[in-house]
Amino acid sequence: MARESDIAPNPETETEKVADQRRGERGQDETKTSEKRTYTVKAGDTLSDIAQAEMGDANRWPELYAANKEAVGPNPDMIHPGLKLEIPA
Repeated sequence: MARESDIAPNPETETEKVADQRRGERGQDETKTSEKRTYTVKAGDTLSDIAQAEMGDANRWPELYAANKEAVGPNPDMIHPGLKLEIPA
């Protein structure tokens, strides 16, 4: 009778295990990147103020604007209270 250690592993099974592990790893990464932070504009806010508070650098306001250009409109100086902005990573 052959011992279990003498039996070669089924290559298809091993490949499936590796593929499942990779899918799991990718799935975890996708979960992290799919979490989106938002900020609701308050009276007196500016994009640079929000960039400083939420992104750690006021000079990143163009990135914040680019991520929300459709919601903000053509003038980045005209943001209104209640507007929800997506905060880029």
